[in-house]
Amino acid sequence: MAIWQYLLILAGGLLLVFAACMLPGRFFRIFGTVAINAASGLALLFALNLIFGETFTLPLNALTLGVSGVLGVPGMATLAVIAAI
Repeated sequence: MAIWQYLLILAGGLLLVFAACMLPGRFFRIFGTVAINAASGLALLFALNLIFGETFTLPLNALTLGVSGVLGVPGMATLAVIAAI
């Protein structure tokens, strides 16, 4: 990876630490919601890939987990519809 990518990761980590220190209650509530949404989206990804097998698959990568973390199951359903088109 290039140096700018490491610096971007470092800046993002420092921003998360700063947010956690400034507003711990709200930060961890939002973080918990995103984690639960990502877990349910991950379960949906595995279910879709197991049920439909070789005819339809959604990859397990940072984009799909990010969408599932922020938007939850409706976001994953939208990704599935977009991938099917």
